[in-house]
Amino acid sequence: LQLSFPFPFYGHNIRNITVATGGFLYTGEYVHSWLAATQYIAPLMANFDTSLSNSSFVRYLDNGTSFTVLWENVYLQDKMDIGSFTFSATLYDNGNIVFVYYNVPILIETIQDDKHPVKVGLSDAYIIDKVIFFSRRKTIYEYHRVNFGSDDIKNSTIIQITALPTCLTFKDCRSCVDSNINFQCSWCPALNRCSTGIDRRRQEWLQK
Repeated sequence: LQLSFPFPFYGHNIRNITVATGGFLYTGEYVHSWLAATQYIAPLMANFDTSLSNSSFVRYLDNGTSFTVLWENVYLQDKMDIGSFTFSATLYDNGNIVFVYYNVPILIETIQDDKHPVKVGLSDAYIIDKVIFFSRRKTIYEYHRVNFGSDDIKNSTIIQITALPTCLTFKDCRSCVDSNINFQCSWCPALNRCSTGIDRRRQEWLQK
């Protein structure tokens, strides 16, 4: 899905979001078989299957300043007897994220993860593109992850995630090197970019 606004995720403006029935949003540029591994926003990543019930839906709404996805009455595969889950994730144009849990019938820590990862949190990664023995290979390196304690999540729980300033928000050399945030920012004149060197565009940083 294409957002109507740029969503700052780890300092990078994201326009395209992949909504997964498995309770998470994929924020990466390359769609691959390991979407659940990195580059996600997960209110409740688990082995949900919307085909199990006609009352299961994944709905979304973009109002121009926020984007909300609602997983409504979704069931765990092979576990319909425990009941349905309803929860949502909202992305705001200032980078903030809110998870809301409307119905969580069991403790999240008891959900089996042998067939599908079970995660609550965020992750981002960078991709290094190399040619090895005449074969092009992309390797994904996770550089940051936020995990939330699943034992605290129950009905009516709300998790608010506030975006902090990153080096990428500074657009000139002076503001970059004079920045007073919790990162060691450096300015690259060749890229015209402020960075720690560890972000989604690390390969460009290394090559310059």
